[in-house]
Amino acid sequence: MQEELEIYRKVGRLLAEVRENVRPMVREGVRIVEIAESVEKMIVERGAKPAFPCNVSINEIAAHYSPTAGDQTVLKAGDVVKVDMGAHIDGYIADTAFTVCIGGGGELAAAAEKALEAAINAVKPGVDVGEIGRAVEEAVAPTGFKPIRNLTGHSLGRWDLHAGLTIPNVRETTGQVLKPGDVLAIEPFVTDGVGYVEDQERVYIFRHVRDVPTRLRMSRELLRDIRREYNGLPFAERWLARRMSKLRLELTLRELTGLGALWPYHVLAERSGGKVAQAEHTVIVTDQGAEVTTRA
Repeated sequence: MQEELEIYRKVGRLLAEVRENVRPMVREGVRIVEIAESVEKMIVERGAKPAFPCNVSINEIAAHYSPTAGDQTVLKAGDVVKVDMGAHIDGYIADTAFTVCIGGGGELAAAAEKALEAAINAVKPGVDVGEIGRAVEEAVAPTGFKPIRNLTGHSLGRWDLHAGLTIPNVRETTGQVLKPGDVLAIEPFVTDGVGYVEDQERVYIFRHVRDVPTRLRMSRELLRDIRREYNGLPFAERWLARRMSKLRLELTLRELTGLGALWPYHVLAERSGGKVAQAEHTVIVTDQGAEVTTRA
């Protein structure tokens, strides 16, 4: 167990360094695909691999937006930009995120960071994970914003981004109790909207679920390679862009999703169009409380 925790610490330190190196890139005039690809390249250069595609989600988009290969989206003044990144070493995962409000107005991002610190302080062995949600909700209330009720943090396992525990961002009694050695991704989402997200039609991130029979050789080969390369962790459409034409890739991913071979991560947007901020750290539950692995 101690050897595993040391790997979690190592990948956490690595990802914290990547996060701080990429933060200055989040500014007006930068293409979001440059940010995502820079994050993923830095992770690989430091001896790890992306645990999931870098998400760069703007304004009312809360999560699951990873730019496509030809994405022309450019950041502009007034954007609230969330950068969510993950890395793994041999399946041991670190997950962290931050928000930049371009051109000022950083109150929303500050509220998310305040909620994150309150959540981390609530982590102790024997605590119902709903107490973490209570800490988030109470930290956000005085700011005038709202936590997003249907987005949560999660526990991490080897090769498993969502390993069983769900960490709410509002008060709940879940019956799920923390114990030493649990590894958690704690991620409050804060909004000036109504506090709920909804699926959009767009999907740019997928995960292998199972192998299925398919008539087309191209589909069979793509599914085989996805299983071998990502081992059940999420991957981006963008990562496969060189394999085939954009249209062919979209059709193949749609086919494999329809067959139940792939799980689609729909882009998530705040229901009322409110802007969303996110802050996230990975922590290890210790006898004393929480050890943050992704703190710079």
